[in-house]
Amino acid sequence: MTSLSSAFESETGSHAGQEAVPQSDESQGVWSYRVALLFLALYYIRPQDWVPGMAGFNIIRPVMLMWGMAMLGEGIQSPLRGFFRTPHDWAMLIFYGYVVWTSPAQAGAGMGLFSVVIFYYLTTQSLSSWEKLLGYLRVWTWLLIVIALFGVLQTVGVDITGGREITEFGRGRLALGTWTCNNANALGHTVAAAMPLSYLMLFWRSSMFSRIVLFPAAIAVIVACAWETQSKGSFLVGAGLSVLIFVVGRPKWVQVLVLAAAMTGGVGALSFMPRMKSMDNLSAEEGVMGRLMAWENAHQTMDRNTTGAGWRQFESWISFVDKSGRFVTESKSTHSSYVQIGADLGRPGIYLWLLILFCTFRSVAFYKSEDDVQERCRRSVLLILIAYMVSSWMINREYHTEYYLIAAIGAAFHRLIIARSIRPVSDADHDEDSGRASKDPRVEASLL
Repeated sequence: MTSLSSAFESETGSHAGQEAVPQSDESQGVWSYRVALLFLALYYIRPQDWVPGMAGFNIIRPVMLMWGMAMLGEGIQSPLRGFFRTPHDWAMLIFYGYVVWTSPAQAGAGMGLFSVVIFYYLTTQSLSSWEKLLGYLRVWTWLLIVIALFGVLQTVGVDITGGREITEFGRGRLALGTWTCNNANALGHTVAAAMPLSYLMLFWRSSMFSRIVLFPAAIAVIVACAWETQSKGSFLVGAGLSVLIFVVGRPKWVQVLVLAAAMTGGVGALSFMPRMKSMDNLSAEEGVMGRLMAWENAHQTMDRNTTGAGWRQFESWISFVDKSGRFVTESKSTHSSYVQIGADLGRPGIYLWLLILFCTFRSVAFYKSEDDVQERCRRSVLLILIAYMVSSWMINREYHTEYYLIAAIGAAFHRLIIARSIRPVSDADHDEDSGRASKDPRVEASLL
């Protein structure tokens, strides 16, 4: 199996001669798939944060109940039966056990992580075909565009999510009234991945209407929203991802031209973005200095305790002299998922956290696609993963559900790869058995 990494080949080979993979049927598992889409929409749009009457509504239990009922009624439709069939599945289980084991409040950590881990496994089972995986990624892209649209509408007086007060508190930097985008940096990094994803879903090998109408409109909304957030980090992430889609898999001469253009015109264009002039002297910026102090506190905590402070336990306190000459001590966010995980879970914890992301990267990065559907899925998963990993250097998203959904689409992708490699072997064995049976005189006689 040349398309898979050697690390995963042994597992695939061990099952190739032992089981037949069920053929994909888009009519099966449809309700499980719809609940998966519903959960994704509820995570990003979060109506429980801004719709009147839904404030504080717990959507986890109803969605989990719906998902469980759908799977009981339809049966498990994954091309690989079972919940522990890929490296991603085992890594997620080990990570969950490690977090609970090392937490000072084991019951709280177990219950806090239980729902998102369950949603990881349910999502991997629901994305049972390439078409469903592609549909899931399309919805993911459109949800990011809708979030950007919410931000743009707020700037013209249509405040759907009630984020105007947050924006005013942030000195005009755009934010929404949802938990995932309640500050400018979070909103900026959320919509940063929407630009390259829009290119893949709405322009690359798409219809003329999509190229001429939908794609330009989506880009306009995304750029306008990102501009208003004034998030320097999101500008860099969006620019880097946009360059990436024109570099990976392209001929060498195209890569050279794109990189040359990015290093000249692209860097110059970034300098005109809001607040980017302060990048010239980062060492003197108060926000950067505060983050460095918080990072040092986190590093000391990781050195003192091999397993860290515990799940969601680390909080950095920094001391400094303010402009009025007062000595101030205050809490400071780490503004980095990697730093926060290292302080909370120690070195073993961050290695396990990264292992899950690495499994997703290894599954999609070197796979040789057979058609446009697979290639669109491969590139989209890779872009979402890279966007998350780069943004995690600058904002805290270590415990967001997004992490588990990224791992889930990576695991679903890997299941489809293994199923594709098993099915030809199973079909060949079946044809060989049929050939041997047809040579049996008794079979020939019966046929006559």
